[in-house]
Amino acid sequence: GRLCSPGQSSGINAEYGEDEYYHYGLVVPLYTHFTSPIRRYPDLLVHRLLAASVGYDKTYTELLDRNKVHEWCENLNYRHHQAQLVQRASIALHTQLYFKDKCMDEDAYILFVRRNAIVVLVRRYGLESTIF
Repeated sequence: GRLCSPGQSSGINAEYGEDEYYHYGLVVPLYTHFTSPIRRYPDLLVHRLLAASVGYDKTYTELLDRNKVHEWCENLNYRHHQAQLVQRASIALHTQLYFKDKCMDEDAYILFVRRNAIVVLVRRYGLESTIF
């Protein structure tokens, strides 16, 4: 099993028919949705790449250089992975701080049995842990 926060666990994959690309609020017949570019630089890069690819915007000519775009994507993927590691480390640190000097009994569900350990889920706190 995989433990996710509610915001991460939706896993919704939308499918749209051709007539569903219309955007009522923007009153445009063809609309592609991305996360707000203000929040995510990779999405801003995609918007610029699309605009450059169809000749709409010639401001960023380096976007037509496949090697340069590949280099940027590698860097963005690396940074994304590093951010995930920092998030996990932060969660682990704050979990340790919360439970520091506390002793409590809680129900847990056994998720996996291994040769030298068991993996349990403590539902009350949303914690998954290996017990050796």
